[in-house]
Amino acid sequence: AAALCEPRLLRDPAHAARVLAVLDTITASIPQQHDRRSEVFQVLRKGLGYCWSVAVAALPGVGQPAMERWMTSDDPDVRWIMRQNLTKARLARVDAAWVQTWQQRLR
Repeated sequence: AAALCEPRLLRDPAHAARVLAVLDTITASIPQQHDRRSEVFQVLRKGLGYCWSVAVAALPGVGQPAMERWMTSDDPDVRWIMRQNLTKARLARVDAAWVQTWQQRLR
């Protein structure tokens, strides 16, 4: 996931949209993961903890609704991933009010 979220690669809106689709698919797999203490899962979780913010900042009109879907998840790891992304300054530069609203909802 981290390799996909290089800001220079996300300047192309079509590429950013594809990356958001990949992140969505990866995030959808999180609730089905059973061994959440494994190193592989932890690396994935940490990577997703910043990847979403990079992709959403590149294409907010598509990314914000996609991220909002996951912010309402009941899964604790998905919610952690979303909370981590909301701490990134890149998102606040795009839409500070949106970030603040979701930070309050996820407390």
